[in-house]
Amino acid sequence: MSACARRAGPLSRLVFLVLLRLLLFGGPALADPALLDDLHYRLEALVWSDAARVRVTLKRLGPDRFAAEVVGEPRGFVKVLTGERRERLATEMVWRHARLLPLVYQEETWRRGKRRLKEYRFDHDRNRLEMWQSRDGQAPVRKWRTDLSEPVFDPLSAFYNCRLGLLGPTRPGETVSIPGIPYPRPEAMEVRLGPETREGRQAMVSLVNPVFEDSRGVVFASLDKRLAPLRVWTTVFGVTITGRLLPESTVMPPALPGLTAPAPVAAR
Repeated sequence: MSACARRAGPLSRLVFLVLLRLLLFGGPALADPALLDDLHYRLEALVWSDAARVRVTLKRLGPDRFAAEVVGEPRGFVKVLTGERRERLATEMVWRHARLLPLVYQEETWRRGKRRLKEYRFDHDRNRLEMWQSRDGQAPVRKWRTDLSEPVFDPLSAFYNCRLGLLGPTRPGETVSIPGIPYPRPEAMEVRLGPETREGRQAMVSLVNPVFEDSRGVVFASLDKRLAPLRVWTTVFGVTITGRLLPESTVMPPALPGLTAPAPVAAR
């Protein structure tokens, strides 16, 4: 295998994981009335101007239930290098205590016809979190459990809580730490809001690098007035990876109808 191919393997993996973890933060009419947010991104890396596509969606499942999903797929030569790898993150959330709290968070990967799934199950009444894992369609097995002393958020629930102004910084220069899933060790997502520029509001996210353990990554974003990322970029080993919002995207409003009322006392 050539040096380029060896380097593109981990880089293509990083393209997906960085952007999927990174996206914490009026187009045509939506075909699905339950679809509230529909963001399409094109990823650029090295010589590939269209290395992958990522889609981020938020759907309303009911009066107090929501589902967010991110799907990333490589394209062209990168698709071959990654073994047709496909990544999916999904979260079902409930509106409770004036927050979108995760109920079930999934990390799903397909590669060369094989499927791997990690599922985090939240029990907010008992302040407990479990991780279940399965491969190739086998029954999920519980791998880990912990008690929580405070609410924690997966990347998608953190993303939408920040978009709605329920978590995260509210003033330029402010940095807020959002507690993440403490597996395999405690982790926090640090979000800093920067100044307004011609390209939009600047933001910076610091997070544990999902590819190279024991390191942290810094990701930058330009946000529109609804805090939707217009452009996202990071640098790894001297290589810049960029995600750009495509025109076919539809951005949700700054506040969603039904979320201004007091939160339900308990999830259904």
